[in-house]
Amino acid sequence: MNNKELGAVLKQIAVYQELAGENPFKSRAFERASRIVEQHPESFATLVAEGRMSGIQGIGKGIGDVLRELVESGRTAVLEELKAGFPAGLQELLTLGGLGPKRVRLLWEKLGISNPGELEYACRENRLLALEGFGEKSQEKILKSIAFKKQFQEMHLYAEAEEIAAELEDRLEQSGLFSGIHIAGSLRRGKRILKDADMLLIPRPEAEQQQVRATLTGLADSGPEVEGVLGAGETKVSIRRRGLQVDFRIVEQHNEPAALQHFTGSREHNTILRSRAKSMGLKMNEYGVFRGEERLPVEDEQAVYRALDLPWIAPELREGEEEVEAATAGKLPRLVETKEIRGMIHVHSSYSDGLVGVEEMARSCRQLGYEYLCLSDHSRSAGYAGGLSVQRLREQLAEAAEVNEKLAPFRIFCGIESDILGDGSLDYPDDVLAELDYVIGSVHSNLNMNPEAATQRLMRAVANPYLTILGHPSGALLLSRAGYEYDEQMLFTALEQNEVVLEHNCNPHRLDPDWPVLKRAARRGIRIALCPDAHSLQDLGYMRYGVLMARKAWLGAEHVLNCLSVEEIDGFFASRKSRANA
Repeated sequence: MNNKELGAVLKQIAVYQELAGENPFKSRAFERASRIVEQHPESFATLVAEGRMSGIQGIGKGIGDVLRELVESGRTAVLEELKAGFPAGLQELLTLGGLGPKRVRLLWEKLGISNPGELEYACRENRLLALEGFGEKSQEKILKSIAFKKQFQEMHLYAEAEEIAAELEDRLEQSGLFSGIHIAGSLRRGKRILKDADMLLIPRPEAEQQQVRATLTGLADSGPEVEGVLGAGETKVSIRRRGLQVDFRIVEQHNEPAALQHFTGSREHNTILRSRAKSMGLKMNEYGVFRGEERLPVEDEQAVYRALDLPWIAPELREGEEEVEAATAGKLPRLVETKEIRGMIHVHSSYSDGLVGVEEMARSCRQLGYEYLCLSDHSRSAGYAGGLSVQRLREQLAEAAEVNEKLAPFRIFCGIESDILGDGSLDYPDDVLAELDYVIGSVHSNLNMNPEAATQRLMRAVANPYLTILGHPSGALLLSRAGYEYDEQMLFTALEQNEVVLEHNCNPHRLDPDWPVLKRAARRGIRIALCPDAHSLQDLGYMRYGVLMARKAWLGAEHVLNCLSVEEIDGFFASRKSRANA
């Protein structure tokens, strides 16, 4: 088992311990250990094999014994014993918004509800009204959550699909059967969530068809109740891998460029291209570009577009909106690139709920080639995340100043992720906010406001002169929580007028706001900050998802706050502070 799988089991144990009503400190220890294991730089399987687990902070003897058992046998008696006391469907209930372990246990004990179907029926019969802590609003919220989950059944996060595709790519390369392996489809275009993944494969001339098919079907999920192989033909093999449908398209080498363009899509983009080809007396499909029966020479994907008198269009833009029109007019944007990101914004440390200290995080950012780090631990209202008291905040400011002396010219900028309270105010008085380099404001509570109230809350926060960046504005969690509605145009106007930056939260469970919102904001002149919301060193890698979404939104370096140099962003923060203090 890899670290991610081990961490998931520890988290599951924590949930079942809470369901069972065990000591809350015990379940919190397992939950914290799950994050430590998932984000540890070394493989725990190796640590167990070499007897090197002792001394890792947060991994005591009990949790160490569980990890050892998991590594050695793939199972743990602790989880099996906990699960034996509950119906299997309770775990699915825990995935619904607003239902934690205590409430799920109450539903089971008092009403015998053990799965989402029973819960939906009970809500429609108003049976939850008899339970303490539940009411009409609770029932409405639960029904919305069930409907949301049904809508996105079998969908996967981009990061999950990317990881699965990378595993498959590695296995296929090791097989030696293919001269070309390409990610295609919605995964290549960078969709936030997707139902399946497409991979384009070019077998070597000596590879036998039966051998290719057997290799591909051998990558499928297996088990008595698992349909791992969905289809296996000559040109397409479909499997499920870790629950994700993967479609392998098997293509001859001379068709590779056209097939890569075709299977990247989208359908709407390809329809526009085919119409353009037809207007030019050409025909195009996955086999090539043709004039009559003659196949035009296209040596790569760029040449496919050149055959239509177009520059190459980046995959992220191929959504069938305005990209072909822009390409025709020579107005395609120069999209931001990872190498242009010069600093990390929105990073948590062990002062709140991060896993590493300020200096370690700063050194890691510097090692990755960044010029600066913008700290933003949670504010005091976020007790669930170790939010900082004013005293703790000032202690962090003092430590950051010391680290800045050590690491110069690398720079730490000190901020806070301030909770936006229910009335739109920020979580510290102005005199405390004035001590900081910058302030991110985020909504973490009262997510059920109506659109009018939610909009007014955000606009009041944006009007605060100390707010620099508005964080994850919808509060959505992909595939888990739809987020709240707000008036986008009113919010954009407020952001413009107050020159507040809009965050794109790069955590793969958020990616909030979606790329069309970023695109509309940037066209209003609103600057975007790409923020990994990192709680560990590993989370710094979330930046690549932000860059991907920025590219989908047609953003260039000029739109992105992180593309400022350390001197430029220092000047930006200083200018904002001087106006706030005026």
